[in-house]
Amino acid sequence: MLAIRNESVSQPLCRPVRLFVADSSSISSELLAGAIAKDSAIDLLGFSANPTEVLRIVSSASVDILLISAHMEEEPQRGLLLLQQLRSARPGLRAIVLLDSSKPAVVVECFRSGACGVFCRSNEIQLLRKCIVAVHSGQIWANSVELSFVLADLAAAQRCQLDAKRLALLSAKEKEVVRWLVEGLTNREIAEALQISSHTVKNYIFKVFDKLGVSNRVELVFQVLSRPADGVPQINCAPEKAAVTPITREASLKMQDNSFGLSKPNVTAVLDPVTPRRSSAQIVGSD
Repeated sequence: MLAIRNESVSQPLCRPVRLFVADSSSISSELLAGAIAKDSAIDLLGFSANPTEVLRIVSSASVDILLISAHMEEEPQRGLLLLQQLRSARPGLRAIVLLDSSKPAVVVECFRSGACGVFCRSNEIQLLRKCIVAVHSGQIWANSVELSFVLADLAAAQRCQLDAKRLALLSAKEKEVVRWLVEGLTNREIAEALQISSHTVKNYIFKVFDKLGVSNRVELVFQVLSRPADGVPQINCAPEKAAVTPITREASLKMQDNSFGLSKPNVTAVLDPVTPRRSSAQIVGSD
């Protein structure tokens, strides 16, 4: 039986998170959806393992969070391709990608595809519920090892580009600090590069956080890194004369000091046509 929720009914101010589940198979989608639906903070809108149906439903329904498997239709990254298409249609869509394992290349590709969080299937279901609520509140969900993969990938780029429009509020010195942060340098290394004290570097960082509305370095990196459109000034990540060392896992973990709250997992970055098939999506309704 197919039931569609009446979206015209007024919702309370503190309404549950509206979730849609798209796992790798119909059975796993239904089982996962049923387990998550037990949480009163989550309002399950539906589930499906069919990319065509997921695209149709999520593009038109009032979905807050999409929980999607990276692996769909026997293809390792089919879910990520689908997420890219959905993000193109709905740029504000927040998504969490389910992973069989946290391999560096896959984790990085998840965030490149527009995910706001990654969740490994080996974790407990209770942690997944916390992940959903956290991502809905605006946080990026990943553990320290997964974050190190993303930061290392960002730092490995030879010439990163910063979004000049987002940096317009910053002073010249604050922009220099941001460039070094994106490269993965610690406060001490930034202080040495700019010939200022570590305390002064921290003060600049706090000012940058306040002006850009972020609470930690990871959020800052995801906000300012971009590929500017034609005509938008491009800012190189680091001065030409400076030597920059790519970030290592150890260096990225140094960034997780108490000042920036990067410990714990919930810390706070065109599809080929698919063949239509008989609908197997489930839309959950209310009495």
